[in-house]
Amino acid sequence: MKEQIFFQNNIEQKSNAAAKTFAKHDFIHHHCRNDLIERIKLMNLNPKLAIDLGCAIGSSSRFLAKNFKQCRILSVDLSKSMLIESRKKRSVLTRISEIQASAHSLPFTSNSIDLIFTNLLMPWIDDLPLFFTEINRVLKKNGLFIFSTLGPDTLQNIKSIWNKIDDYEHVNPFIDMHIIGDLILKTGLSDPVLDAEKLTINYKNIDSFFADITNTGARNSLRNRNHGLTSKQKINLFKTALNKCIKDSQLNIELELIYGHAWGNNLNSNPNEFSVNVSQIKKMPI
Repeated sequence: MKEQIFFQNNIEQKSNAAAKTFAKHDFIHHHCRNDLIERIKLMNLNPKLAIDLGCAIGSSSRFLAKNFKQCRILSVDLSKSMLIESRKKRSVLTRISEIQASAHSLPFTSNSIDLIFTNLLMPWIDDLPLFFTEINRVLKKNGLFIFSTLGPDTLQNIKSIWNKIDDYEHVNPFIDMHIIGDLILKTGLSDPVLDAEKLTINYKNIDSFFADITNTGARNSLRNRNHGLTSKQKINLFKTALNKCIKDSQLNIELELIYGHAWGNNLNSNPNEFSVNVSQIKKMPI
């Protein structure tokens, strides 16, 4: 429990620090969000209550509100600063409410949500079985859970370089698509469909790469990271090795993007679990 609290606090701090710069550096989030949006357009949905889980600055929430005008959207994030930016960017007339909460413990009644939309949140979840159990608990039977995440082939060149420098983890151990599918089934969600694609991002230099991951709050948040300061010598070794990867004035960073969806079953709902009716939740004071 203490480790989980430390991990979540670390994520929250990095997200808070990145809130004001996120919009200028969220290319990957934007790409994945657009792909999820195209997928959701193909589905015959009429949700009344939806969660944008890990909403960051609320871009997906605003899409959902625009396309499902009768739907109440709950923008949920661990970071209060992200939620403040989200509220600034939406109209006061939209049916969107910002709620600060952990994805491990959603403050909603079981079997109450029609749609859960989550874009690139799962790399920052340290207990996926618990996460999927919570998704299934709050999702209505036949409600939709749709998501994007990163696969294990992400940042392999970065990981390879650091592995030669020290024994700490500098890159998240992204979960394989097939393992995600198995976990989804084991936690009660039904009919998972997953697919993957490779995306190569071209950077002019390593500074622009570091700017993107820093300003979106994606710097190292692993438990096995070096909790002290990484020495200047190690950082210089890393930069030297990474500079050698630059070809034709471009640094290529490869990502494995995973997209998926599943449907609610509520087979694992716990009737003794404490829950709060969504109508009783007050907006986060901002």
